[in-house]
Amino acid sequence: MSGSVPSDQSHLLKTMANARPDVDTVVEHVLFLPELCPATLNPKPGSTLTLRYQAGERLLELFSLDTYIDAFIGHPVVRDMEFFVQTVALDAANALGGEVTAVADVTFNRLRQGQRITVRATPTR
Repeated sequence: MSGSVPSDQSHLLKTMANARPDVDTVVEHVLFLPELCPATLNPKPGSTLTLRYQAGERLLELFSLDTYIDAFIGHPVVRDMEFFVQTVALDAANALGGEVTAVADVTFNRLRQGQRITVRATPTR
């Protein structure tokens, strides 16, 4: 996947109208990540991905956001956490038409380390 091409899952990410676009609002979605890799069972439970954006005309729709994240379970291409966070940030920015910051706090099975990955994405379409 190149940086300007949406992921195969991007169509699952829906938005809804912001009832008060005139009110200065910052939205943060804190997603508790599922085990995305069936082989390693990573990331470990408790790992999170936070999506942060300035609300405009559109907001990310909660139920589709869960469905979208679940579509990455066992994904054949988006396999490492860095690529996953980059992909989600870019798809969200494209869906909203504005900048999105994604921060993943991840712990792993069979490793004595975690990762914090921060991606700032702007729309490419």
